[in-house]
Amino acid sequence: MSRIRSFIKSDEAIAVTEYGLLIALIALMLVGAVTLFGSKISSWFTARTNSITSV
Repeated sequence: MSRIRSFIKSDEAIAVTEYGLLIALIALMLVGAVTLFGSKISSWFTARTNSITSV
């Protein structure tokens, strides 16, 4: 238990927390981008796939 307390008080714990928050923010941005542009991206890939297979 004392090892956990010392880790929480150390600078490493702060850095790990910051990286965790940064990763969560990036994940939320990716989910938002896919939600907003998902159908457009899907239709773009479908059009490219059809042009490649039809050649």
